[in-house]
Amino acid sequence: MKRGVALFGLLGLLGTFLPLLPGVSLFDLRAFDALPVYLTMAAFAIPMLVGWTEKATAAVSGLALACFGYVLYKFGFDTFDLIWHASIGGKLMGVAAVGGFVSSLGALATSSRR
Repeated sequence: MKRGVALFGLLGLLGTFLPLLPGVSLFDLRAFDALPVYLTMAAFAIPMLVGWTEKATAAVSGLALACFGYVLYKFGFDTFDLIWHASIGGKLMGVAAVGGFVSSLGALATSSRR
């Protein structure tokens, strides 16, 4: 499960650099409002990094769950619009947010309690 968390984090981080709309990526939108863009990128990068740790403790799985939960909260019900109607970057971010949240829940359920 923790490798899935890392892969979904990588998929989402890659999606921030690919086109969200034709010709415009999420990374390009940082010129208008940088903080939400960087928070979204961090919310994908943190689970990617903690997914490659040696042990999937409950704290690490909870951190990944919180990060993917932030992305789902940020996009809301528009996450499904990203998956169906956006360009490749939006599709990757939508799939990564949903898949990463489910993977994080699985990792949290199977984590060792220490």
